[in-house]
Amino acid sequence: MGFLKLLKKKKKNIIIIMIDGARPDFIDKVQYYNDLKKESIFFSQMISYAPYTIASLHATFSGMYGNSNGVNGYYQSFNFNEKSKALQEYLKGEGYYTECDLIREDVLTKRGFDKWRVHDEFKDNLIERHSEILNRVQNKKPFFLFFDYSKIHTNLVHNVIKKYSDFDKEYFDNKEKNAENYLKWVGESGNYLEAMMHHIKKLGLQEDSTILVFNDHGTSVGEKIGEKNYGSFLYDYTIKCFLYLIDKDLPKNKEVKEVIRSIDILPTILDMLKIKEAKNFKKMQGKSFLSFIDGKTEKRIAYSEAGGLGGPTPSPNKHNVKSARTDEWKLIYNETNKKKELYNIKKDPQEEKNLFGTEAKIEKYLWDIIETENRE
Repeated sequence: MGFLKLLKKKKKNIIIIMIDGARPDFIDKVQYYNDLKKESIFFSQMISYAPYTIASLHATFSGMYGNSNGVNGYYQSFNFNEKSKALQEYLKGEGYYTECDLIREDVLTKRGFDKWRVHDEFKDNLIERHSEILNRVQNKKPFFLFFDYSKIHTNLVHNVIKKYSDFDKEYFDNKEKNAENYLKWVGESGNYLEAMMHHIKKLGLQEDSTILVFNDHGTSVGEKIGEKNYGSFLYDYTIKCFLYLIDKDLPKNKEVKEVIRSIDILPTILDMLKIKEAKNFKKMQGKSFLSFIDGKTEKRIAYSEAGGLGGPTPSPNKHNVKSARTDEWKLIYNETNKKKELYNIKKDPQEEKNLFGTEAKIEKYLWDIIETENRE
């Protein structure tokens, strides 16, 4: 019997925890993140639509890219269009109580939330705050909670964003020290996550809840001059993400290595809950990846966009850098300077050797993807 047949048709609570700015290659160095893999299905190659929170989250919650949902630039957060239906709207329509706690009010649309909260990233204790929310809503079943862990971002603001420029030699010449600092902040996120998972179990919520833990994007520790943190480029250190899926009816200690996309999260949750996609809204571009759990995988192409506030070609009003990525290849195109880059991700995971002009067949294939997605 396949694992998916074990999923019961019931309205389980949905708890989503986002670790803002964490990188897959750094969580592997934190003990609790490795421990959590033993309790979950771990997707080790999820690709984000955008390397910054606003566009990434709107894509995740709508199941579609920014060119379809309207959020395709740093300054487009309030352009989330009426024909894009968000996860919380689906769940509220099914009788769920919905609540979120975010770092800023422009991070995610308010539509569909019964309670929409913003915390002070510099002052609030997120373990205490999010535990209190769990205590308060535990009897409002079924419920949907979205928690934004923002402290990695807070440390980046203090120690990188306000301190250096995108071309600061002092920063880019000290990658080892940058990585050491960043690992400490990721380690702190592991402490938060361990406390939250312990509290969820203490309340007995793991019995009738589906829990997702993921990151929206990563960040630079000085790999590429021109990007001190994230948002300007589309290299894997910012768009390669991770996802833990925890449900007592699904297997534990299983890793899925195939490419999935952040836009696939919404259709997967709907698939788990047997909720049909709304017909009077824009069609989602994401697809459920539940079948991957039973080994029925397929090759998916991840499309991503960026438009930096800084960097060499800033474009905050509309994304100007586009990429298409498979599990082996990535093509990046910058509309401002017309530069194209092609990388073999498997052989060159650090994306140091630009192969553009040497692989005509894969270049055309990925270029067609970029042109198609860019037309929306």
